[in-house]
Formats: sequence, structure tokens, C-alpha cells
Amino acid sequence: MIPALVIIGIGVLFLLSNLHVVYMQDWYRFWPVLLIAAGLAKLVDSASHGSRIMGIAWTALGALFLADNLNIIQLTWNDFWPVVLICVGLFMLWNRLSGPRPWMPRPRHGADNMSFGNAIFSGFKRKVTDDDFRGGFASAIFGGGEINLRQAGMAGDSAVLEVSAVFGGIEVKVPRHWQVVSQGTGVFGGFVDETEQPRSDTPGLKRLIVKGEAVFGGVAIKN
Repeated sequence: MIPALVIIGIGVLFLLSNLHVVYMQDWYRFWPVLLIAAGLAKLVDSASHGSRIMGIAWTALGALFLADNLNIIQLTWNDFWPVVLICVGLFMLWNRLSGPRPWMPRPRHGADNMSFGNAIFSGFKRKVTDDDFRGGFASAIFGGGEINLRQAGMAGDSAVLEVSAVFGGIEVKVPRHWQVVSQGTGVFGGFVDETEQPRSDTPGLKRLIVKGEAVFGGVAIKN
């Protein structure tokens, strides 16, 4: 609903400008409101901690750009580039100290059936051959990753995989007999499902739900 309402609102503003009701000369300065709105929506609607943190990041980024456009603060790359290092460091600390993520299912005793992968200014490849894949989490920040599930099995009916690509890319390879349900979001990036879906009446059909976001990056799901 939010992207549709944003498009409608922009169209109304341009129409009023063409009719000389309001003037759009200064409206461009308020474009960061779109980032703030997207961040707040993700913060409210998300069911996972990772998505909420991403919502907070979008909101904060939009607020900084808006304050700069309104001349409240002055943002220059020469002054604020260390913020990128600070954000990456905070993410690394959170990733190390937060413990098991609550949105990830716990493995059976003695079995590693969760796929982990985190790339920060680096890359990773993970090949999963577990017969009881239950889901996992992967992130790439200024890096890339690949999750290969082609030889994995699924004992249950479905599994959830959360992926997050920020200025990076993640490729997910799935078996042809799995049905993919893509619930990802792209912000200045692409979250693409390139799989050929099996028939819905296939006996023993398995569903892989892929959630997450691609911010200035890309996520591709293939079979």
C-alpha cells in the first residue's frame, strides 16, 4: 500500500503544480521523507529483529538527508565518511554479541540444519546438503554471498530464509521441485525471483519462503 500511496501523492503534487495551485520548486528538498516513511513502515510491520533494525537505519538515513536539505545540518562526505565504518563496526558487534537470532529455528540435537553466512567487505559460499533444512539467515554488506540449497532436503512443508544485501549481493540456488515464495523488498536495488515454479498440485511440494531486503544491492533466487 505504501508505494502506491507515495506514487499517488507525487502525482497529485505534480498535477497541482501544473495547475498553478502549488509550486514544486522546493518540494525536491523533501524527498528524504520517502526513506523515512519506508523505514517507519518496515519498523512497524516487520516481525523480525533484523528487519526492524533495517527500518531504523532507513529512518535515520532519511532524517539526516532531510536535515541537510533543510539546512539544519551540513552533510559532506569529507566530514561524515567515518560514519560508514562506525555502522559496519556496530553491525559486527551486534552480530557477534546478540546471540542466536530469535527468527531462526533451532536445529535438532546434533544436527546443523541452519545456513549462516555474513559477508562484510568480503564474500562467502555455503553449500547445504542437510536432509532437514529448516531455514537460516544471510547478510552481505559491501560484499557478496552464495547459498546453494540444490542438494538440500526439507522434512517439513516449508522453511524460511532471511537475506539482507546492503551495497552487496546474495544469490540463492534452490532445487527445482521447491516452490519459492519471495517476500523481499528492494530499495534502490533488486530482490528478484528467477525460479521456474513447480505445479501447485505436485505431491509433497515444499515451500521456501525468502524474506529480507536489498538496499543499493541485489538478491537473486534461482533454480
